[in-house]
Amino acid sequence: MIALDTAEIDIALFRQSAWRRPMRGLRMATAGLALVLGGCATSPDPHQGGFVSGIVGLAGGGYQRRIDEREGTYQGERDAGQQLKAQARELEQERAAVRSDLKRANARLADLEQRLARQRAALKAQGAAANRAEAQRLAKAQARVAGTKGSLRSIRPEDQSVAELKARSQAVARDLDEIDTLVAAVRGTGF
Repeated sequence: MIALDTAEIDIALFRQSAWRRPMRGLRMATAGLALVLGGCATSPDPHQGGFVSGIVGLAGGGYQRRIDEREGTYQGERDAGQQLKAQARELEQERAAVRSDLKRANARLADLEQRLARQRAALKAQGAAANRAEAQRLAKAQARVAGTKGSLRSIRPEDQSVAELKARSQAVARDLDEIDTLVAAVRGTGF
């Protein structure tokens, strides 16, 4: 019986040592792999890393953070683009309003020129010396008409800022009001 017990002990020892050898090898391989991978540089940026960085990025949520960051940037840029489009539409509407103001100013200027021509003809028909003051006012009004025409011609709605266009349009409107006042004063009548 002792022999059997010794045999059983030998078998048990053999099994134990046979089992330990592969386990020892596996432990050494794991430790070696940990050393090798521990020495690898990892990066949270997927473009800069390799396999290990990819695993770290997936496991640590680095990729998702990067995606969220990029989507946030994209959405911000998209919103900014929409705001710029809205501003461009507003500016175009303001330019259209200035263009219509300029058309009205041109029509008003043409009307003032016709009124000046009629008054000049009426003064010639009267021919009196008392009309000398009225003739001077007409000449002054005619000079203002010529200056205002030049101002209107120099306005380029497509090439100038909206603020500049508005300022010039208002200046033309003031000039037209002054011309209208001069023309009305010659005849002694208001608008």
